[in-house]
Amino acid sequence: MLKARQRYCVTLVIKNEDGVAIVAVLLILMLLTFVGITATNTTISEKKMVRSKTVFDRVFLFAESGAMEGIQLLADATNPLATYDPTGFLVSADPKEPENYLKNIDGNPPNPHGNNNGQIDKDDFSVCLNCVSEVDANKNTFRLVVQLPIQSGDSLALGSSRVYSYASFGYSENSGGRAMIDVGYRKRF
Repeated sequence: MLKARQRYCVTLVIKNEDGVAIVAVLLILMLLTFVGITATNTTISEKKMVRSKTVFDRVFLFAESGAMEGIQLLADATNPLATYDPTGFLVSADPKEPENYLKNIDGNPPNPHGNNNGQIDKDDFSVCLNCVSEVDANKNTFRLVVQLPIQSGDSLALGSSRVYSYASFGYSENSGGRAMIDVGYRKRF
């Protein structure tokens, strides 16, 4: 009789399937919730990447337009020499380190309107009235042209004209993005 009772209890436990459907549904629901949360996070990340790319493209194109605007102003100029006029967009390069962007744009001298804080930022351009670019209605795009020293061999004869080298900088800061473009330019006067 003891064996029959044990077998009956085991049979009842094995054949009791109440609640299996609920457990299966809960597991499937958990899996679908996990997939939904992952898809939402992926979508949010992709939207951020697209926004960053759009901001980068916009700021880059504004900076490039500012640099090209500086070259156009220089191409129309009749005087090749940079002056230290604080309202002018043309400055002389540092004579010891003419290729040092930080000194040429941030420092004083050579840039009379640079704030000399050790980094190139909006404040290095915003004081200069002629450095604000007209391509950006928000006035967050700037231009600055740096006159580089005359290289040896840039003048073929004593009485002939000289070839002057310039670096035109365009800087834009908008929507949390920043870009600076450097375009080289040579002009014979």
